[in-house]
Amino acid sequence: MKSRQNSMNRGRQSGVVTTFTGVMILVLLTLMMFFAIRVGVLEQRVSANEMRQKDAFHAAEAGINHGKEFFRANRRFVASRQVDKATNGDDGWLAATSDLRWQPCADWAAANSVDLVNDQGEHPCFGGATPTQRANMFYYEFNGSTELPLNTDDVLPGTEEQVAVEALLCVLDVDPEADIPVQGCVTDPASAVGIGDGTYWMVTLLARGEGDCNNGNCIAESLVREQVSNFGPAAGGNAPNVPLTTKSSFPPSGTAEVVPNPNAGGIGVPVSVWMNANNSCPTGAAVDPSSGSWATCEYHEWYETLSLPDDVICPGNCSCTQAESLSYTMSQENTLGIDLIADSNFPCDLFQFYFGVPSDDYEIVKGYSQVIDSCDGLGPDSSGVYWVTGSECLINANTQVGSPEDPVMLISAASLTRLNGGANVFGTIFITDTEDVNAQLQSNGTNTVYGSVIVDGTLGSYTGTFQVVWNENIAMKAGGDGAVGSVLGGWADFHPNWQ
Repeated sequence: MKSRQNSMNRGRQSGVVTTFTGVMILVLLTLMMFFAIRVGVLEQRVSANEMRQKDAFHAAEAGINHGKEFFRANRRFVASRQVDKATNGDDGWLAATSDLRWQPCADWAAANSVDLVNDQGEHPCFGGATPTQRANMFYYEFNGSTELPLNTDDVLPGTEEQVAVEALLCVLDVDPEADIPVQGCVTDPASAVGIGDGTYWMVTLLARGEGDCNNGNCIAESLVREQVSNFGPAAGGNAPNVPLTTKSSFPPSGTAEVVPNPNAGGIGVPVSVWMNANNSCPTGAAVDPSSGSWATCEYHEWYETLSLPDDVICPGNCSCTQAESLSYTMSQENTLGIDLIADSNFPCDLFQFYFGVPSDDYEIVKGYSQVIDSCDGLGPDSSGVYWVTGSECLINANTQVGSPEDPVMLISAASLTRLNGGANVFGTIFITDTEDVNAQLQSNGTNTVYGSVIVDGTLGSYTGTFQVVWNENIAMKAGGDGAVGSVLGGWADFHPNWQ
């Protein structure tokens, strides 16, 4: 009897343990389910926040890229103080006219009692990467707005992202002879140590991208800063400071006049032509000064005046007479002066020497140039770097290409480049045989290049007189400007107060 009762008690105890265990398992499962749900919700929130942040970041990056294109398209106006910069009357953006788009940060800071070095804020002047330079910079403002007139919002996917882009301008003070060429930013060209006239400039783009927006109220924000600067085709190479450089024959089989760089060989030592005398080059040496009718003479002899005209254009019938010439071939007489340099170490790859890129990689230079297949559209408002491809580049008679303030770098890979009577070109003409090994430069009638000519092809025949007049300012601008690119190390993201 007792044994039966004990057996029943043990059965009841076993059932209680089983029930308790089952309840505990259910409780644990419930807790695990709640924990899993909480983790899932948290991960969803994190994922959603990351997506919003990415949307805001991509919006900011889109704004930065549109800002680059905006300044690339308006490169010639960005740091210019010139009135009537273009023939349609448009002025430089630093000119005190209705086209003025830059305001000094120092003036804004003074008006608002702000310390640009130590204070912080949302104004674009606080976005300068170097606080001590902020007072020497300008901020973009036009028609009462500090935002660039971009349509980035229109190309963003959907309607939940938006971006505003502001900008700062640093007019670079550049001393090419210094160990560190860039001396800082200047607001007054007269205060520059070197060149501070707007030839070299840097723009800091400040983009505020926002995501998950609803009627202007946005949850996510991303702030990105990037610096861009102008550069030219000769930035990575060695631009020869002479009016005429040729790897083929000199002189051409025709009439030519060259006005030298008066100090290319040292103070008071003029150089007119740099010629290939390197027998190790695939084309061999190319010096033949006995053909044609040509002459070189100094500025004042060619212009027939002691002072250079303001527009640098010949005011009358400019020419080199035999009595005034440094070097010449006239009337069966040859005189070779010190201004003609026949160089036995002439670079066989002249393209690489000038551009810093091997000729086999010419697509790099072509990539940042304005590529055209005809020169018909070139005129006085042309500026920057042009790459001509195809069969012909014909510059029409009585055409002006570029200007003293905005010269061109005309890189012609066309089979034939020809100037027709009365053409005036301001800048540098570079003839390259990268696309046609027989690329040739010709001139019909009297044509003048103010700046320099570099023939990495064939120096062809001339009818009339082909004139190359050295102008340091024009040659420097043509070789040092024309494209806009990102500054190495100039990208960063920032706190909303640009700190």
